Amino acid sequence: MAFDCDNNYNVCSNNKRCFLTLVLFNFFLACTYYFYEHNQLYVRQNGVKQFPKIFYQHELSRKTDNSIEIIRNILENEYNRSDLQIFYDLVEKEFALGLRCTRKQNKKSNVDLTISETNNTNITIIRSLSSTTTSHLLPSDHHSHRTLYSFLISNSDICLTESIDLLIMIISKSENYKTRDAIRRTWGSRKNLGIYSSISIKIFFLIDFDEKFSNNVRLENNLFHDIIQVELPQQYTLVTYRVLSILEWSLRYCRRAKFVFKTDDDIFINLILLLKFVSPLITNSSNNSFHISDMTIYGYKHINPGVFRQASDPVTARYVVTSDEYPCSKYPDFLSGFGYLIPKKARDALVYASYYDYEKPFRISDVYVTGILPDYLSLPRTSMSDYQIRYVNDCEGFFANSNSFACAAGLHHGDTSDVFDKFHRYWQLTRKLL
Repeated sequence: MAFDCDNNYNVCSNNKRCFLTLVLFNFFLACTYYFYEHNQLYVRQNGVKQFPKIFYQHELSRKTDNSIEIIRNILENEYNRSDLQIFYDLVEKEFALGLRCTRKQNKKSNVDLTISETNNTNITIIRSLSSTTTSHLLPSDHHSHRTLYSFLISNSDICLTESIDLLIMIISKSENYKTRDAIRRTWGSRKNLGIYSSISIKIFFLIDFDEKFSNNVRLENNLFHDIIQVELPQQYTLVTYRVLSILEWSLRYCRRAKFVFKTDDDIFINLILLLKFVSPLITNSSNNSFHISDMTIYGYKHINPGVFRQASDPVTARYVVTSDEYPCSKYPDFLSGFGYLIPKKARDALVYASYYDYEKPFRISDVYVTGILPDYLSLPRTSMSDYQIRYVNDCEGFFANSNSFACAAGLHHGDTSDVFDKFHRYWQLTRKLL
């Protein structure tokens, strides 16, 4: 018998309500599953173990003022919470005071420095401000104006779970395939390293975006799986952002790397000397403490460097800054951009501090990343043994010396016509150190 809805109105209405209830319930389940899956993808991509509030954390990646919260979640899954809180307080107070060179030296310092030592190995630096400076502090809800970096090519699963001793990150341009190829075939080949063969090394090239070469870069990565492409245009004035994106990528996707070494593709690195220096450092046991004393950065140190206000040639013109950009006559001691070595904990500290800086990053990357930011945090910077760097037309004579570490040659001006021939000769010279 057919169902007569007119004669059974109440029954019909009840069935409709049941049907609508089931539809709404299934819609709710579908939405819940959607957000859950997207949250799990976020967790995998950022290396975060767990989030207490799925919907809230999912939204963090979309809000510019929560980049710091995301980084905190990553750090707090690994390090001692008490150490981190001391570090967070240090960052907030130091940035509230501004550049150290602008602080009045003729007044009694409002910063009390207390150093407590544990077993003569761990040093915790605690800075506290007197009540007279509290009004100058940033509000407690202060957050960065920047979002996390977006990577068009991330290779996010290459070293997420792998234990790596040394992560080498090389800044390159999309058009510089010949130079990348020369590095892969010479000092970046990681072959025949003799006594240093047991050191686990990963090498990646950080490339910015150039639409003309985007397809070539994608195909190149399909072959070598060593490209990280950040969503930034290819202007020299943005180099600080590129360097910071290197550190952030390693924080999010290569957390287990013990050291990060940054260099440029136009610099030939004596990998043997680098491994000789790193080798005794990687034997130290890791722990979950977060102390400034464990965050020494190594490289070629520029001591008491002056600020360029004018220049007479195109090369030095890159480094000219106005007094509005940097008001002091001297920079903090910093390390040469030819190549510097950052331990994991220092990397984490620098990335966090860079997001807390409410000013735009200073455009000279070496000064900002290894000078200004470490100066805020009191991170030690020290020379990498007696290693030497050089900027010359031909590095062959330079690499005849046993302590020659990095050389720019003529590639700094864009001449890549015979880059492999040069790098091959340099590589044969440096391998004699084995």
